[in-house]
Amino acid sequence: MLMVIIAAAVLGAAVLFCLVTIIGSWIAYKRFFRRRFNGNPNLRYFTAEDFPALKADPVTFASDRGQILRGYIYSSENAEPRGLIVFSHGFGAGHQSYTTEINTLAQAGFAVLAYDGTGCVASDGDCFRGFDQGPIDLKYALRFAAEDERLRRFDRVVLFGHSWGAFSVMNCAEEKRVAGVVAMCGFISSAAVVAQSAVGQNKKKRARAFWHILFPWLYLLNKTSFGENANKNSLGSLLATKKEVLLMYGEKDNTVYFPNNGAILQEKLKDKKNIRFQSYQDKGHNVYLTCEAEREMNRVFGEIAKVSSKEKTRLKQMYANVNYEEITQEDKNVMGEAIRFCRRLTGVFPEES
Repeated sequence: MLMVIIAAAVLGAAVLFCLVTIIGSWIAYKRFFRRRFNGNPNLRYFTAEDFPALKADPVTFASDRGQILRGYIYSSENAEPRGLIVFSHGFGAGHQSYTTEINTLAQAGFAVLAYDGTGCVASDGDCFRGFDQGPIDLKYALRFAAEDERLRRFDRVVLFGHSWGAFSVMNCAEEKRVAGVVAMCGFISSAAVVAQSAVGQNKKKRARAFWHILFPWLYLLNKTSFGENANKNSLGSLLATKKEVLLMYGEKDNTVYFPNNGAILQEKLKDKKNIRFQSYQDKGHNVYLTCEAEREMNRVFGEIAKVSSKEKTRLKQMYANVNYEEITQEDKNVMGEAIRFCRRLTGVFPEES
C-alpha cells in the first residue's frame, strides 16, 4: 500500500511539474509573440526625410498568408545603385529603427530593400507570430525583388540583418540570387533564445536546467504555429551553406547573450573558410554603434526604465530630452567592414575586388 501511495505521489508531482512547465512555456511564448509590435510612440524613428541624399520609394508585397508587408526601396539621390541589399530588422519595432544604417548602405552604392515584418509597425498581421516568421517574410521579400522591375537586374543579392533580422538572414543564405550574408548579433534558435530570455540569459548553473525544461515545449509551440517552417537553426544553416557570411558580435551582448550564441557559432564554425567571424570585446548588442553611443543609449533608456508608467509627465520629459545624435553615432570601422564585404560579394564594385 505504501508503494502505491509513493508511486501516486511521484506521478502526481510529475504531472504537476509538466503542467507548470507547459503553462510557463505558453506564458513566455504569448508574451513574446502573441501581440503586435508597433514601436515606441515616445521615440523618434528617422525617415528618409532626415537624410539629405536618401531617396525612399514605397513598396508593398504579400507574405505567406496573404498579409501585406510594407517598406521602401532606399537609394542615394547622388548616384544609381550598383548592388542590392535586402535588410531584415530586429525584434521590437520596424525597419525605421535602422534608417541611419540603411542610409549608410545606400550612400555606399546599394539599393536597400527594407520592410516591416509581419505584425510590426506598418505591415499587416494581428500579431508577430514568432521568430520563424522572419525567414518566411524574407523569402517573400526576395521573391518580390526578383520580380520588381527596379530590382530584378541585381542578380547577386546580399542579406543584411541585426538581432532577429540576423537570425532571419542566416537561415535564408541558400535562397536563390543570394550572394552572401551579413549578420549582426543573431541568435541560433528561436525556442532556445525565448527559454533563455524567460529565465534570464546570463544566469548559470541551476537556471540552465530551466532553459532545457522550457525548450521542448517552446519547440512544440513553434511547430504548431509554423509546421515545416518551424524551428530554424542558424548553426545548422551556416554549417550547410557554402555562401560567404560575415558574422559580427559584441562580447558584452546581454540581449542575445554572447556565450549562448556568438561564442558557440565562433567555435563550431571556425573551420569553415566561407565564414568570417568578428567579435568586439567592448560592444554589446548594437555593434554598428560606437561604444560611446551604445553606452549612452543604455544609460538613457536604463534611466527611463526605472520610472513608473504612472509618472507620465516625467516620462514625457525624459523622452523629449533624448539626444538622438548621440545615441545613433555609427562605428565607421564596423559599418566600413560590412560595406566592403557587401561590395566584394556583388562583384560590381571593381575597387573592392
